[in-house]
Amino acid sequence: MATATAEAAYLGSSPLASATTTNTTTPTDLEKQQATITTTPHPNLSPTEDKPDPFLVTYTPNDPTDPLNWPLLKKLKFTLISCAMVFLTALASSIFGPAASTTADEYGVSVQVMNLSVALFVAGYAVGPLFFAPLSQLVGNSTPLLIAMVGVAIFQIPQSLAQNVQTIIISRFIQGMLGSGVLAVGSGMLAEVWSVETRAIAIGLSATSMNLGSSVGPIAGSFILDRYGWRWIGWVTLLTYVGVGLLTPLTVWESSRKRILELRAGKIRKETGDDRYYAPSEKNRLTLGTLVQRYGKMPVQMMAQEPILIVITLYLTLVYGTLYLSYQMIPYAFQHRGWSAPTASLPFLSVIVGVLLAWILVSLYTIYHWRPKLKRLGTTTPEDRLPPMILGGILLVPSLLWFAWSTRTHPVSQIIACLPLGCALQLIFISGVVYIIDVYMPNANSAISIHVAVRSLVSATFPLWGSLVYQKLGVEWTGTVLAGVGVVLAGSPVVFWVWGYKIRGWSRFCEVVD
Repeated sequence: MATATAEAAYLGSSPLASATTTNTTTPTDLEKQQATITTTPHPNLSPTEDKPDPFLVTYTPNDPTDPLNWPLLKKLKFTLISCAMVFLTALASSIFGPAASTTADEYGVSVQVMNLSVALFVAGYAVGPLFFAPLSQLVGNSTPLLIAMVGVAIFQIPQSLAQNVQTIIISRFIQGMLGSGVLAVGSGMLAEVWSVETRAIAIGLSATSMNLGSSVGPIAGSFILDRYGWRWIGWVTLLTYVGVGLLTPLTVWESSRKRILELRAGKIRKETGDDRYYAPSEKNRLTLGTLVQRYGKMPVQMMAQEPILIVITLYLTLVYGTLYLSYQMIPYAFQHRGWSAPTASLPFLSVIVGVLLAWILVSLYTIYHWRPKLKRLGTTTPEDRLPPMILGGILLVPSLLWFAWSTRTHPVSQIIACLPLGCALQLIFISGVVYIIDVYMPNANSAISIHVAVRSLVSATFPLWGSLVYQKLGVEWTGTVLAGVGVVLAGSPVVFWVWGYKIRGWSRFCEVVD
């Protein structure tokens, strides 16, 4: 979930325009090495001066070091491992949930206290981007990703060796803070690699990997708990991180387009001893004041003043919270049928199928509707992203009611209900994030950062009060209440689809093209 999150990098940066320089003299070895380096007019030159700056390092249109020009196989390997890291981080967030009752009994606390192990992990998603977002702007994608992967893996150790509740809960919160770097940078790297026509599919796969991981977590956690005990949940998670981490150096390369140029310029300076060579981003380096404005003041202003951001954030918070609430609701419903804890987690497989179906539907919509419109007209509007979200809103309410009121019917009915429920949640989630990004470009980083913070903080409370609500209202009326909120919010994407252009015209944080 992005960040201040990588969701914010969805549209990436456009290739830098450049003009190739020619040299009539005999090229030196250094000039041969710089064959792909081009020069552009120096930004300080007046418009009437067309003399290029020979020390400005940038890309050619077909520069092989530009991530947009990587070979297809390299892009696919990069994408699959990036999504695997997102999957693992999301899995780590929910895999400990089934151990709440066991650890509560062992340490003599309530289940609600142990549910903090999931709630604080998700709450960490709101804190981590405050560090990882500016760090990725300063040093590129690879360093934050490394810190996040290693950090989550290391803090599985105190969790697994814990002798008290405090150690478990603190370890889980730190894992969430560090894991947010994987979600932020891991997803955002894809925006640097794929063109605008295919980027939605890649970002959708990353978002799908996130929700797949969090849906697989309860299944894996239940079976590990049943066979090996709760401490092995952390050890197994650690082993999976090590396995994927070993593949990372071979498949995940620096993908920040500006950072690649900075490294290239630094190499040239070192080889030549000439400090005049520079990358475009080195001319106007980010300052602490700029970072505070971008990731501190502006996001708060946007959340207070932007109706689109406020409403979509509310909707996606309901969706995200419902997904984490289902990690308790589904096992609770099937255990009341007499199923064992591991078996009661298997209906999550139906949710997983629904999540995958949603990604396929969004991809088909992008390929057969959005992309043809872009080619035909040369442009699209942010509202063109909303039809899958509208479909998700239509599916969500009956899916919740179907699941909730099937508790006294054959279990197959309730299992089948999980499929459209997972599909609806994911359709809304993917389309909502993409819509926010499209609306608030070029301030998408700020919009997404505050969106993720609010969404994570509020959603983190769902596991805390979920079990209490089930006990008071039962699954039937809990699902009905959620469906009622879904009815209220389902109309919001329709409103934005019809009047979004006018509403965007009121904003001072987004660009409206006539």
